[in-house]
Amino acid sequence: MTRYINGLVFNSETRSFNKQSFQVQGQYFAPSSTTSEIDIDLDGYYITPGLIDSCSQIGLAEIGIRWEGDDSYEFDSHLDYSVVDGIYPFDAAFQKAISHGVTASHIVPSPKSLVGAKTAIIHHTHTTVDEMVIAKDIAYSFSIGHQAKSTFFAERRKPLTRMGIAKILRETLQQIQQQEPLIKKIVIRAHKAVDLEFIDRLQQEFKSTFDFHIIHGTEASLLQGTSFNTVIAGPTFRYIEHNEMMALSPKLYRQLSQQHTPFVFCTDHPVSSTSHLTLEGCLAVREGLTRQDVLYALTTGAANFLGIAHKTGTIRDGLLADFVIWDKHPLNLDAQVVATFIKGTKVYAREEGFSE
Repeated sequence: MTRYINGLVFNSETRSFNKQSFQVQGQYFAPSSTTSEIDIDLDGYYITPGLIDSCSQIGLAEIGIRWEGDDSYEFDSHLDYSVVDGIYPFDAAFQKAISHGVTASHIVPSPKSLVGAKTAIIHHTHTTVDEMVIAKDIAYSFSIGHQAKSTFFAERRKPLTRMGIAKILRETLQQIQQQEPLIKKIVIRAHKAVDLEFIDRLQQEFKSTFDFHIIHGTEASLLQGTSFNTVIAGPTFRYIEHNEMMALSPKLYRQLSQQHTPFVFCTDHPVSSTSHLTLEGCLAVREGLTRQDVLYALTTGAANFLGIAHKTGTIRDGLLADFVIWDKHPLNLDAQVVATFIKGTKVYAREEGFSE
């Protein structure tokens, strides 16, 4: 058993850092004890739960490789598609993620996928996908808007209108209702207000069957009277790829907060690097959100949204020991990760001296 003492530990209940000790036994945080095999002094360091990217293609779209390393998209739709079958566990992006304190991601197919696949949440280490999986088949994904329409045109050589998209989505949701009754969470990529309004109509039509959540939500502020379960917001630090993203701005975080719309953060790696997840948090703080609330959304809040809070996302006895040691408050722009642990094992260290 290893005891970590004197560090400033993020308390997810009070959303504050407090000087305290915690212990790790095997893969889990263990109850406090007066005895331990090893004591690690963390005086002067900040400790948080591992950060969680709430929408990413990491492992599906391998960095540094073109189409031959891209397993994020299938043109024909089929309810049996699952992202866990496309993840490449040796993607170099995983090491970069853990070096920036991001220990887990919610894996969602490419925005080109009008009808996507069953999503999964994975850790960023281990040698097989099965070992990486925290939870699978937790949601079914869709994309509407520019990327889905342009991909459909490239494949079929005929346009796809919003009416056509609506028809396809309704039919697919009815199939999921019949064939995958255990999947209740639906995540849909959308930027424009007109597409968000359509999702709101779907919410009303299928409200007794599914929970709808938006990815991106760039123009959500234009729909003042509409409420959404959750917006997986971001990335706002990226290039403007097409017209429907013209309103993209970090102000989105403040607007969602003012509308009392729950939101979590994402990079949609490789659209924006997973290493930019804390940058998205810093931008939200610049727009007026508190550091405490942003850090909560990056950790415990993300775990709650994804339904894995009983496994990870908080430094608490009995949960998987996923945690990060920082040299400064993690939402300082110049803060660096000193060490990252996943399930109690050190998977990254900038400095020597931290026990596994």
